[in-house]
Amino acid sequence: PSNILFHNGEISGFIDFDLSERNVRLWDPCYCATGILSEWRGVDSINEKWPAVLEGILEGYDSVNPLTAEEKQAVYYVVCSIVLICIAYFESVNEYKELAKISREMLKFIIQNKDFIQKVFG
Repeated sequence: PSNILFHNGEISGFIDFDLSERNVRLWDPCYCATGILSEWRGVDSINEKWPAVLEGILEGYDSVNPLTAEEKQAVYYVVCSIVLICIAYFESVNEYKELAKISREMLKFIIQNKDFIQKVFG
């Protein structure tokens, strides 16, 4: 949500890593889900809610823009790669060291939920 730009009270765009590169189609829904996870720091029920949020985003995306079997199998790895990219970038910039630490915690959480993530599509 903090990556949304507004102009005169209307959504006018988005900012972040994904807008500066061409990437796998699965990147966008996975990046959206990891962005939500990163902003839910300190929410007590995150362990119960985030996997369902990820599932909802992926199923919604798939219902409009069907994913291939290969893309569905890659979800977990794309999610991990997004967080690893964030860790690498944040660690390299002094004022973002805290974000690198938060991203490492996110990665641990994602790894703990590997089985669920891999079963989203069956």
